[in-house]
Amino acid sequence: MLRPKNEDEKPKQSMFAQFARIFGISMTMLYIAMGIFIMFASEKLSLDIPNSMRYGLGGILILYGIVRFVRVYNSTRSNRNRYED
Repeated sequence: MLRPKNEDEKPKQSMFAQFARIFGISMTMLYIAMGIFIMFASEKLSLDIPNSMRYGLGGILILYGIVRFVRVYNSTRSNRNRYED
């Protein structure tokens, strides 16, 4: 038997959706941290990477981390809007 839907009652997200959101956020932080590490910490580790390549690769990783964050944020927001309707 169907029961009336309460206004305060929101459907719960599945375990997979929660895991995907947490995984996406953690990968975002990892990419940004790797970019910062490559840009600044490789001097102290004396890696033989030219400066232009270090800053280019670090910048690409940081930009990719930002793009991933925007995608995770938009998908989370669109899922919330779908459940509110």
